[in-house]
Amino acid sequence: MSENTFRIVITGASPQTELDQVLLNLEPIFKKSKEEIRPIVSSGYFVANRSLDRISASEHSEILKQSGCEVSIEEELPITIDETSPQRAGVYFQSASDLITARLGLERIEKFSVRSFCSAVFSHHDSTEVERSLAVGAPQTTPPISNTMGVMPNPWIFFRVLSGTILAYLIFLYGWETYRNLNLVPGLIIIGSFAVPFSVLILFFELNTPANVSLIKIVKLVVIGGAISLPLSLFLFEATPFLGVFGASAAGVVEEVGKLGALLLALSVAERAKYKYRLNGLLLGAAIGTGFAAFESAGYALRYGISGAADMADIINFRGALSPFGHIAWTAIAASAFWIARPFHSDIFSTIRSAQFLRVFLIPVTLHFIWNPPFQGPFMIKYVLLGFAAWVVVISLVQSGLKEMANCCPD
Repeated sequence: MSENTFRIVITGASPQTELDQVLLNLEPIFKKSKEEIRPIVSSGYFVANRSLDRISASEHSEILKQSGCEVSIEEELPITIDETSPQRAGVYFQSASDLITARLGLERIEKFSVRSFCSAVFSHHDSTEVERSLAVGAPQTTPPISNTMGVMPNPWIFFRVLSGTILAYLIFLYGWETYRNLNLVPGLIIIGSFAVPFSVLILFFELNTPANVSLIKIVKLVVIGGAISLPLSLFLFEATPFLGVFGASAAGVVEEVGKLGALLLALSVAERAKYKYRLNGLLLGAAIGTGFAAFESAGYALRYGISGAADMADIINFRGALSPFGHIAWTAIAASAFWIARPFHSDIFSTIRSAQFLRVFLIPVTLHFIWNPPFQGPFMIKYVLLGFAAWVVVISLVQSGLKEMANCCPD
């Protein structure tokens, strides 16, 4: 059996060495300028080397330490499954997520369990607790920032929203199939198109542990997600006819740029300064993605409804089932890419040109690019794999955001 491999992660600059000196020391190692290296050192997590044996990892890490870096050596675990273990599903997830995060240079997901994450879903919560949890983000209801915000939450409100909206949709659907009254169609389309996307957005709202973004702000961005990002994407399609060579996959480039552009247009400089945490970026991006996904689904439902009533319900169900794995997750990742890179650059344009931004932004572009072609594979395997990859990235970014909150205040 081959020996496990290791990767070296730069977690920052040593407090005993001036940052400028660290950057100067690293120039001959990375063969980059000081300004190009600064985001690498300041990001808090950068994979400098991977797939090393134990001796090489130790040697490389020592060189980086002597240059003034704080580094850690992480073992790249092989994909081995104990079929007799009752925890094998968790092992499968960890192995698969390790493979994805290692290839993308993202932070390794640690100690994450879906069962633990959703442990509060079926616990008892009264209506007062729901209202208190949702009434955050206003000047009087934003809690002071503390290190305790660096702990993974156990969201549960999203499931209540999902259950309620699906029930409402089923009532509209029953009424439509029973009476065929056109007055039911607007409710059927609107509730059906927003049920799952808005529930996923509430999940991101619960993951925003700083609790500094109000539900009103989120609803505004959902509307903007449809009112700006959809027309902006259509404009970009017309402005980039050369992308037509990629067919449906061109949307992976155009729409991700359009949605991120809509978010940046919607937030003033002051608001971006207010919502400065990485978890904020994930939430605000998810809000834009929700608006885009829901309004686009409503458009498809209307288009298919003109052709046939059965087609309308089918497209609502199909797009609703896939919505957690598409635009919402993609735009959250794209926004996170900007939020991660922005503090290290002087303006928006230098940020979006930076390797630090592009490295993460290209993930949703690539996922969307592959998603759009018509082939699905058996059991819609393409969507399953792409959706899994998207949420591995999201969880990794959430974990990174939680670590930012854990280190935001002095002990």
